[in-house]
Amino acid sequence: MKKLSFALLLVVSLTLAACGEEKATPAPTTNNGAATSAPSTGGGSSAITIDAADGGTLAYKTTAVEAAAGEVTVTFNNPGALAHNVVIVKTGDEQPAVDASMASAPDFLPPADKSLGHSKTIATGASDTFTVSLQPGTYSFICTYPAHYTAGMKGTLTVK
Repeated sequence: MKKLSFALLLVVSLTLAACGEEKATPAPTTNNGAATSAPSTGGGSSAITIDAADGGTLAYKTTAVEAAAGEVTVTFNNPGALAHNVVIVKTGDEQPAVDASMASAPDFLPPADKSLGHSKTIATGASDTFTVSLQPGTYSFICTYPAHYTAGMKGTLTVK
């Protein structure tokens, strides 16, 4: 019986090893180690999800994500008690985007020349999805609702 079990285990192991020739891309993690999203393969497109923190916290649950270069579909979920948005900007352009968004109350979204793409400003329990075309590099995602970015509502998007 032990020989049969060992033989079966060996066959299953070899079968799985033969199927695993394609390299898996590791999923990026949040600052607590939980997986947030992984680049999709092929076609120069990927999808990521960014979640606002629960309750009245001015933070994203997701603080670091990766995507493949090309079309990136971003889904933003807001389970929190406050209105939030996600704005993708070049690293270093965070404050100009926040400043420019002040003129667009009540949504507080920057004009096209101050961001690469953004969600709608959404309330509790809502979601929004948008697509942005990105080249390889490091970008920031921020909330431009008043005082949210300065309170720490930001993260990093790495495009490979």
